[in-house]
Amino acid sequence: MCNDPFEDWVRAPISRDDLDARVRALQNRLDSRQIPTLDSAGTLSFGPHSITISNVQTELMELLIEHFGEVVYRHELAQRLAERVQKPTRNSLDLHIMRLRRRLSPTGLVIRTAWGRGYALDTEAG
Repeated sequence: MCNDPFEDWVRAPISRDDLDARVRALQNRLDSRQIPTLDSAGTLSFGPHSITISNVQTELMELLIEHFGEVVYRHELAQRLAERVQKPTRNSLDLHIMRLRRRLSPTGLVIRTAWGRGYALDTEAG
C-alpha cells in the first residue's frame, strides 16, 4: 500500500475518459502543493502564471510566501512595511494588501483575512 499522493494505478482495461480523469486528479494534487516563488526583481510566479509587484509589495509577499498557507500576524507585516515606508499609517498595510489582492487575481493565489490576527496567502481552492 502506497501513501504517496502522486502515485496512482489502475487495472486494465480502462476507458480513455477514466484515464483522463485520473490524470487530471493527479495534476490537481500536484498543483495544490506548489509554493509561489518570488525573485529579486519582484516577479511572483505560481504554476504557469507570473506577475510583477512593487518593491514594498515584494517585502510583504516574501513574508507571506515564507509562511504559505499559515497566518502571518498583522504586526509582523506592519513591521516589514515600516522598514520600507517612512511613517506608515494604520491604513498603509490595508492599502498594500488590497493592491496585492488585485494583482494576485490572475495567479490563482489569494490573501485571506484571519480576523483579529493577520493574513494568510493561499490558493483559491485552498
